[in-house]
Amino acid sequence: MIHYPQHQFFIYNDRLMPNHEFIASENAGGIYEVIRVAGSVPLFLEEHLKRFFISAQLADKKIAFSKQEIEGFLEALIEKNKITEGNILLSNKTNLKAFFISHKYPDESWYRNGVTCGILHAERDNPNAKVFQSSVRQQADELMEKEGYYEVLLADHFGRVTEGSRSNVFFIAGNLIVTPPGNEVLLGITRQKTIHLAKELNIPFHEREVFFNDLQSFEAAFITGTSPKILPLSHINDQTFNPKNEVVQHLCEEYDRLISQYISSRK
Repeated sequence: MIHYPQHQFFIYNDRLMPNHEFIASENAGGIYEVIRVAGSVPLFLEEHLKRFFISAQLADKKIAFSKQEIEGFLEALIEKNKITEGNILLSNKTNLKAFFISHKYPDESWYRNGVTCGILHAERDNPNAKVFQSSVRQQADELMEKEGYYEVLLADHFGRVTEGSRSNVFFIAGNLIVTPPGNEVLLGITRQKTIHLAKELNIPFHEREVFFNDLQSFEAAFITGTSPKILPLSHINDQTFNPKNEVVQHLCEEYDRLISQYISSRK
């Protein structure tokens, strides 16, 4: 999958360059992070860079720069492009690249009424590493376009629902929050923050396997990710969920508060 830079400038290794000098290349096999910028601040940058370097170890990729250097590159990219809101793609296959990519954030009504998800029977290799895997992403994109889904959830050969094609998934039964085990999914930054919030709010939480055939036992579900933040689901295939569930809506509010606090602390 090839991505192209938005706005005017991109990062190539340690250089800030104009977009007209960008040379497109295939990213399959490279590691990456998508970092949301809000109020000119790259959100939860420390966690993103930590995972970026963990992905490099798991995928046997060499990063030629330190976390501190990359943080400086991203700050320069934001300042030079004069962008306050957007998503940055940070990647490393053989070279370090960073640039703004197109994004679509959910409408406010989607947070109230939920979105629909489908099921894709597919598995990601090395799920703890954030690596470009064109086959799964292409299948997911094709299914979303065909059926009009916001996202698709992956189900493995055992029938376990693991994660979204670009998100993590949580389910609610009563006041209990359930999410698939961390060793079976990408450890999303928003996933980590959601788990932290649940513990902070004393909401019961459990990691365990979730089977597709058991989805009817849950009354609510939501996905988490860089662009959607915490987003309620109204349907998974034909299974209906309550997007106005109090636990889900409370977590949405608390996550927005967490973002505001982070932006204030960085300024």
